[in-house]
Amino acid sequence: MKRAYHALRTHARDMLLQDWVNDAPTAPYYDFPPTLTPYPFLGLGNFVAGSIHQMRAAKSYLSAHTSWFDENPDPTCP
Repeated sequence: MKRAYHALRTHARDMLLQDWVNDAPTAPYYDFPPTLTPYPFLGLGNFVAGSIHQMRAAKSYLSAHTSWFDENPDPTCP
């Protein structure tokens, strides 16, 4: 019985991830695949965890990262 549960759970997780990828694909610049396991840094404070997420997506408040609103940013430094 334990083996059947494990196989069913694995199949359900695979289906969930596949539906997630099909219904809400990640942006082309985001290199990390979807996962159901929380990232280890989520145990940190909200500000730090948010900053890490922004840096992973290359969309943080840092001037070196592009803006969410500008699809064609100017690559030269102001």
